[in-house]
Amino acid sequence: MPITKKLLSLCNILVLSCSFQALAKEVNVSILATSDVHGRMVPWNYGTDKTDTSGSYAQISSFIKEYRNAHANVILVDAGDIIQDNQIERFYNVKQHPAMAALNAMNYDIMVLGNHEFNFGMPIVDKIISQFNGKTLAANIFYKNSGKPYLPASTIIEKEGIKIGFIGATTPFVPEYENKTGYVDQMEFTMPIPEIKKQVDQLKQQSVDAIVLIAHMGLDNENNKPGTGVADIAKQVPDIDVIIAGHNHQNISEEVINNVVITEPHRYGTVVSVVDLTFDIQADRKTLEHKKSETLPVKTYPADPVIEEIYAPYHQQLREISNQVIGETDSDLVPQQLIHGIPAVYLEESGLTNLLNSVQLYYSGADVTSVLVDNKKAILNKGKIARKDIANNYQYTAGETSIFEVTGRDLKDYMEWSAAYFAQVKPMDNNYQYDPIRGASKYMTYDMFGGVKYIINLRQPVGQRIKDLTLLNGKPVTDDMKIKLGMNAYRYEMLVKKGGPLEGRRVEPIWNSRTAFGDEDGTIRNMTIKYIIEVKKGKITDESNHNWKVIGIEP
Repeated sequence: MPITKKLLSLCNILVLSCSFQALAKEVNVSILATSDVHGRMVPWNYGTDKTDTSGSYAQISSFIKEYRNAHANVILVDAGDIIQDNQIERFYNVKQHPAMAALNAMNYDIMVLGNHEFNFGMPIVDKIISQFNGKTLAANIFYKNSGKPYLPASTIIEKEGIKIGFIGATTPFVPEYENKTGYVDQMEFTMPIPEIKKQVDQLKQQSVDAIVLIAHMGLDNENNKPGTGVADIAKQVPDIDVIIAGHNHQNISEEVINNVVITEPHRYGTVVSVVDLTFDIQADRKTLEHKKSETLPVKTYPADPVIEEIYAPYHQQLREISNQVIGETDSDLVPQQLIHGIPAVYLEESGLTNLLNSVQLYYSGADVTSVLVDNKKAILNKGKIARKDIANNYQYTAGETSIFEVTGRDLKDYMEWSAAYFAQVKPMDNNYQYDPIRGASKYMTYDMFGGVKYIINLRQPVGQRIKDLTLLNGKPVTDDMKIKLGMNAYRYEMLVKKGGPLEGRRVEPIWNSRTAFGDEDGTIRNMTIKYIIEVKKGKITDESNHNWKVIGIEP
């Protein structure tokens, strides 16, 4: 009998062991992520009216189809900034938004709102959310009056028994971006970390096997404000397994902070972030054994005909509109040469900067204006001027002009801050250099001024570079002089925020072009088109008078 019992016990152990081995398995889950595609629906640049195969949703769709054919458990997400740029904003108010139709055709599971989704007001945000078949997440957006969440903060997607919790977050700077538009006045955008911590706790209570944050936020803190970059989130919320970032237009294949894997899929649909999660499943537990990420380019993939068909009518409209001739110029308005390593358009007054500042001076009645040329490959050659040329050379879709009553001291401090975009020239330097921190930023923070004459001497240290500053009539700008300054409202917010050059000197605008002329007609782009047609009667000459220049390295 004892021998028989021992044999039976041994058999039971073997059976149980085999059962556990049968239950044990490995499950792989892939998360594919896009962000900041900015209207690149098909491989076409509507600013240049040329094919651009560097990236688009249509190419991403082909990549995703191939990937899904080779992998069983795939989740597809987008981290925002979908419906603005490359002129897709012209269709923000159509009945069925083409971007949502495309995302639905590609079977996206989750979308997070980027700051540019709010450029057109909350009714448009509501509309695109209602048209999206997947889940839209926002942990840190609330109705201001009631305090209720605007959207679900998190969701769970299950693949082969693996439960993955997703949390969405949007940059809290949206109210600053939409300053004075009134678009988000009824909404509150909170600092994300406290809300993310709450969601992590709730997801853990629901026994998820991994937690992924999708954030329209960059790796580093925005405007140096703690807690606004995902690196800070990773340090303070270690229970997150993966963060999919956006907003900063960086190509981050993989960065690991505090054991949190971080990836960001660049911009304009050029790459897809691929996150691979490997789980070990036993009878009594599930363990995330391995996690990694990489970004994969899509430039070699053909456009998916399904997405091309969806966008075909809009593509045709945009090409027709973009190619409408609005005038002509008798000379090249943008010098194409480099001067000591820097595009000449940033080192001396050009026909383009004169035109953009003249437009603002004319319509606003300001004394002084500022403008940013946000395309480092700006070009406007002699000949016909089409609508696409304005869009290509001034790329900030929502850019407007606001007037602020400032002092001469305020103007000087602003100009010194702008001039600090460049590094100081040293005696043996042969080329100009951008400041390494500001030059690496997503946003260019170098403005050029109209209504004044000045010199930027880069041999001087920061804060002492603006020389010979006068109004166009030769009157010196003094510290106590009252000046009506026309500039972009978002740029002004950068100046007066904590740590900005005009901190503590905030004043309310006395005029705004979008209020005066309407949301569309009041943009710098459309005011420029109107100015060329109505004021200049379609005839543009190079009216730059060499009112400003940068010096520091001798020719």
